[in-house]
Amino acid sequence: MIEPSSRLRDFMTYAFAEVDNAKERARTAGYKIIDFGVGDPTEPLYAGAVKGLQQGAEKHSRSGYPSYIGMKAFREASASWMQKRFGVNVNPDTQVTTTAGSKEAVFHLPFAFINPGDAVLMPSIGYPPYKAGTVFAGGTPEYYQLEERNGFVPSLEEISSVLQKNNRIRMIWINYPNNPTTATAGEDFYRGIIQLAKRHNVIVASDEAYTEMYVKERPHSLLEYSDDWSNLIVMQSLSKRSNATGIRLGFAVGGSELIGLYRKLRTQIDSGVANAVQEAGIAALSDESHVEEMRRLYDRKRKVITSALDDVGISYMAHSTFYVWANVGSDSIEFSKNMLMLDKKNKTGLNITPGSMLAIGNAPDAARYARFALVPSLEDTEAAAQMIRENLKG
Repeated sequence: MIEPSSRLRDFMTYAFAEVDNAKERARTAGYKIIDFGVGDPTEPLYAGAVKGLQQGAEKHSRSGYPSYIGMKAFREASASWMQKRFGVNVNPDTQVTTTAGSKEAVFHLPFAFINPGDAVLMPSIGYPPYKAGTVFAGGTPEYYQLEERNGFVPSLEEISSVLQKNNRIRMIWINYPNNPTTATAGEDFYRGIIQLAKRHNVIVASDEAYTEMYVKERPHSLLEYSDDWSNLIVMQSLSKRSNATGIRLGFAVGGSELIGLYRKLRTQIDSGVANAVQEAGIAALSDESHVEEMRRLYDRKRKVITSALDDVGISYMAHSTFYVWANVGSDSIEFSKNMLMLDKKNKTGLNITPGSMLAIGNAPDAARYARFALVPSLEDTEAAAQMIRENLKG
């Protein structure tokens, strides 16, 4: 029998297994499931990106392996977009590198900077690759709390205390707008985390995959709040912005030395992102109208679900991203399992993600929450809202 590595074995216990088993039982019983579980957009890839992909395949039919760091044209498009969107000046030659979306970028980043025994500080509720990448790089995960009482924004005092106590911390992950809580961070937080990182000589890695998914106030980037990026790196992605989860494209921006070392790591991982995919990205980054339309559609879905939650007395957060973070007031796993067979008369249910399954560290508040990903069609979202009103009221 072939055995997995000890590190892989630690991640083989699938956290969603209990809910997945309940989902299978519901489907076996004949239930239609409207799926608000995984944050994977169901709307089509931006049409301009599709055209760019098609033309790129022709243009680069004899180009051979792509560049490890990305085509210059894509890095220039990324730098130009960062300047227009966040007002920061990025050198495309030294401060940008292309990634295959943000998941692999997040997972691999610790391999460039973490030695065995080093620690990485990350949110107690958050994206699993923060933890997985740290562990596979030989590092130790440490956690700061995301708590309801603080609006799920970290306490700078707590982070300062952790950094003072543990001198093995080499990196801090932050993520705003936040998955899953939808919280946004303000200037005081960004300036504070930059100051702490400088004081303790640690890297701040900011996962900014959801900056383009907001209701009214545009979220900010970490890079806006310092002219010294020597220990700052940001991960951006086209996955949510342009419904581009299927083509796997993103980019990292940060200090020249950080990006230089990260580029060296990436030469060991793969042979770069396909040129045709980068051509699609250039087209997507040059157009904002499809992003505005995306926001309008998610806002309609957001209002549909939150109105239903209001009617049945369930509080929630829905500030940014395309999630609704609902306080179900009980064991979120049991609540989510029951939602799979919510409408017994019409044999229809809803799949949502229990908050406790999104806790990568000890996070008691997560157990009371569940996440709706607003990815079903508007029609299915309206049907789900009606089910909530009819079956959860009182």
